[in-house]
Amino acid sequence: MTLDVLQPDAAAAFEGARARAEELCDPGLFVLVQDRIRATLCGAPASTEHAPLSAMEVDCLALVDQMLIDVSSMTDEQVAAADRHFAPGGLSDFVTATYLAEASVRLEVASSRLIGGPR
Repeated sequence: MTLDVLQPDAAAAFEGARARAEELCDPGLFVLVQDRIRATLCGAPASTEHAPLSAMEVDCLALVDQMLIDVSSMTDEQVAAADRHFAPGGLSDFVTATYLAEASVRLEVASSRLIGGPR
């Protein structure tokens, strides 16, 4: 039994939100973010090889790392470093996409442990 079978409406709504978040974020950056989250939360190695990171990727991944460790300790400097790479409102979209990617990984982990399979 999977979560999609047990809670189809909730799973579909979550998948829709996650897909929309992915649309709002640069695809390459979103892959890096998902990789970082999965590696951090699951102890998994990065799933893809990456070229040297751009300044944007370094700044955004530093923000993701801090969000995973302790969002309340995020500094204005960390936020400003990531924000400089986005148009107005873009950082908010990036943070929302990051939260949904994190929730997706956490849901995968929990559902596989609780009901024995992927969502």
